[in-house]
Amino acid sequence: MRANGRALKKALSFSVVHFGVGLAVAYVLTGQMAVALSVALVEPAVNAVILFFHARWEEKSHASDRFHMTARA
Repeated sequence: MRANGRALKKALSFSVVHFGVGLAVAYVLTGQMAVALSVALVEPAVNAVILFFHARWEEKSHASDRFHMTARA
């Protein structure tokens, strides 16, 4: 359970830092806090969707590799 607690804390701290960096970069680029907040909120959501599909593609790719390795043996 301790490892899960540390992993959760790490994930939360990473999320806060990621949000802060996104907010700062978007603000520096646009000079508009409303736009910066929008970017900082939307980007992680889009990233999560992309990572979901990437993980599915990667699983299928590895499953295909395992199939071909088994077929050769």
